[in-house]
Amino acid sequence: MRVLTVRVMTVNDAFRAAAANATRAVEGDFIGAELVFPTVEQLAKTMLAPNRWQIIKAMESAPSMSIRELSRIVKRDFRGVYNDVQSLLNGGVLDKEGEKIVLPYDRIHIEFNSDDAAA
Repeated sequence: MRVLTVRVMTVNDAFRAAAANATRAVEGDFIGAELVFPTVEQLAKTMLAPNRWQIIKAMESAPSMSIRELSRIVKRDFRGVYNDVQSLLNGGVLDKEGEKIVLPYDRIHIEFNSDDAAA
């Protein structure tokens, strides 16, 4: 099962975690997929906006598909879905397979604390 772990942490903490993960990877440990945001607000803007979360949920366990096909599934106009997909691609949540898009994870695990919003 491929799990994407999404965290909120400061830039300094993210660099420390990346260095620790690099050390573990060199030693042969499996690291997994991780996405880090500097603030809860940035996480919300990139992934948790209702229309973007709708896209993520629609793509869970789905094969790769065109944006036009995704637009039909979520019952939204192509342009709006296209813009949201571009943000999710740029944010590292979705991937491209040729001309199609895919959610390459079976599960998304999101971690943040209430005081992360103040960071």
